[in-house]
Amino acid sequence: MKQVLVFAVCLLLVLGGGCGKKAEVPVDKEKVLAYADPIADNLLAGFNEGDYAKFSRDFDAQMKSVLPETAFAQMRQDMVSKIGLYESRTVSKVEKQGEATVVIYKAEFEKESGVKVTVVFTPDGEKNLVSGLFFDSPELRE
Repeated sequence: MKQVLVFAVCLLLVLGGGCGKKAEVPVDKEKVLAYADPIADNLLAGFNEGDYAKFSRDFDAQMKSVLPETAFAQMRQDMVSKIGLYESRTVSKVEKQGEATVVIYKAEFEKESGVKVTVVFTPDGEKNLVSGLFFDSPELRE
């Protein structure tokens, strides 16, 4: 089984695995993106640099335990070999799922366009932390 797929499966387990269709709850997109975009930018910059501390800076405790530094290094190596480094992104969708807020980006990487990057945010006091992260594209599924 591919490392990225294992990573996504682990994160699904962390998030409770609720894959069923859920009713969408209205969300203030501008308010969400005010915190989500800077976190996503930092996370993706950390990915490019191979800097785990930067990449995981806004992870909640469970994300850090599911994706420790050694797993990050392997995941990054696998992804970079298939799709290259991250270049840019646009917002595709923002939705609320229970207490979590999900932001889906369409990202450009060196070797592949249209990579789906899903970042799940969960409130933690005054801030929102990353509680889920998924990368999906045809190249990553091979």
